[in-house]
Amino acid sequence: MATTHQTPFRPHRLLACAALLVATAAGAQSPHVVKPGETLWGISGQQLDTPLRWPEVQQRNQVGEPRLLQPGTVLYFADGRLVPEGAAVVTAVEGRASRKRAGVPEQVLTPGLPIQAGDTLITGTDAFVTLGVAGGSRVVLPSRSALEVLAIDANTVRLRLIEGRVESQVHKQQPNQQFEIRARSMGLGVRGTHFRVRDEDGVLTGEVISGEVVVQRTAQAEPPLVLREGRGAVLLESGPSEAKGLLPAPQLVPETTARNDRTFRFTPVAGAQTYRLQLARDERFLLPVYEQRGPGPSFTVPAELPPGLYQLRLTAFDAARLEGLPGDGTVYLPTVEGGAGGQSTSTALPDGRVEVRWPGIAGQRYTFELARSPDFAVLLVNEPAVYATGMTVGPFALGGRYHWRARQATPDGAASAATGFGGSFDIPAR
Repeated sequence: MATTHQTPFRPHRLLACAALLVATAAGAQSPHVVKPGETLWGISGQQLDTPLRWPEVQQRNQVGEPRLLQPGTVLYFADGRLVPEGAAVVTAVEGRASRKRAGVPEQVLTPGLPIQAGDTLITGTDAFVTLGVAGGSRVVLPSRSALEVLAIDANTVRLRLIEGRVESQVHKQQPNQQFEIRARSMGLGVRGTHFRVRDEDGVLTGEVISGEVVVQRTAQAEPPLVLREGRGAVLLESGPSEAKGLLPAPQLVPETTARNDRTFRFTPVAGAQTYRLQLARDERFLLPVYEQRGPGPSFTVPAELPPGLYQLRLTAFDAARLEGLPGDGTVYLPTVEGGAGGQSTSTALPDGRVEVRWPGIAGQRYTFELARSPDFAVLLVNEPAVYATGMTVGPFALGGRYHWRARQATPDGAASAATGFGGSFDIPAR
């Protein structure tokens, strides 16, 4: 019987950085990670003591349209410099991941950490790392994966996949630049492309979403295998590897997005054996938060993942275990009342306030957030330390629906999706 394997990414602190890879000088002010609803005006006032310096922050961080400032962007305030030659930088971390370097203790990965040749990045069962390199390219390392940095500078990026998966989004390279991922005895060289390399369950595969990849056995002089857009191959260490077309993307059933539940149904793909669902907070899927693999034709996202808007991606696997083309879309995860048993309640009080309660653990610390929109883009209340199972909010000047969520806080003060509750309540129009 086919089984469904779920791998939740339990977020500790979801961070990303701007396209410009910069590092603050020694002793300089710490960078600021943009939160939903923040503006350059407000951030400048908070960090630089005057909002009038917002154009300076915009220019230093190459922010295009200030009104479209993206949550998760890392802003730097001191005069910076490009990441030193021979280094990349960790641009996003979710869950627990670490770096191994010869002669030094294993180090937990954090955003902004420089990565050099000789480093090995390792992700746990619930972790995710994005690595930024010169030119704006990104390398995504999902859970249960290990990647060694063989060489990295302004002209060369050479990585080795030890196990697991790696997905690369490579910006167009100049003639003298090289981007290569090695796996076993294979080298995959790319130019301006989006591709995956997977070494899972004893099978090594390469799959090209866009662009072109040249696969060459590193110790042999035989002709290379060229993988073009929409094609992939099981990469054999002996004997010829054959390129074949990837399965098309599964399509969501139209009624799925109209249902107020967390089950996503899709049309089966001919020839598919299994499917993968991924959820992320960004359209490029550099910030995934959850994935699940199973036989389909539906996936149900658990209550532990907070409600809100997400980017959804579906892929199909064929009999050779090649992963097909991705089908992306935007979905909304509704609130699941009583996410860990019991019922959450919202009670209107005579003075116009609302008492919100959730079935948590007394004495446990929770983060509590209140917003007008279900994606929590602009927070009206952001309380990081609630040592109770309830909050009283209001009174409210504006009528309408309000959304709330309470999440168990981790020891470092971040919100975790492992234990989460949420709901909404309506305030009558005045």
